[in-house]
Amino acid sequence: MELMSAKSTNGDNTKEGSMSHRHLDTTALLGALEAKKEEEGRSWRDIARELGIDHSTFTRLGRGQRPDVDTLVALSDWLGVALDTFVVGEAPRDERQETLASIATYLRADKALKPRSAQAIESVLRAAYDQLAEPDSGEPASR
Repeated sequence: MELMSAKSTNGDNTKEGSMSHRHLDTTALLGALEAKKEEEGRSWRDIARELGIDHSTFTRLGRGQRPDVDTLVALSDWLGVALDTFVVGEAPRDERQETLASIATYLRADKALKPRSAQAIESVLRAAYDQLAEPDSGEPASR
């Protein structure tokens, strides 16, 4: 199967005026897939069969279309690289939210905790963080 070249050179197929500054670089993803495919001397159909995805995924990528999340994870796993490798652009940073989101992610993934227990710990941590975190001005939070 022959691929059509991507319409976008930077993989930017976000809609005009989109809130997100980060997006999937489909051109970079397809380039990495093509390099591994050639290195292994395989066909797109063979790779698709192995990954349990539709072989037309590769043609759609060549047109700059994004795969669904499960397909993207399968492709990233096959390449042996993190998904972040193909995400480009700047995201606004809220350090407080990043900290709490990271902790919540680990709590929810902990198999020793039931979902309600993870949520309870997260609530306690959020309350403590809100009470103890330093405000942006550098002055201590009121205690």
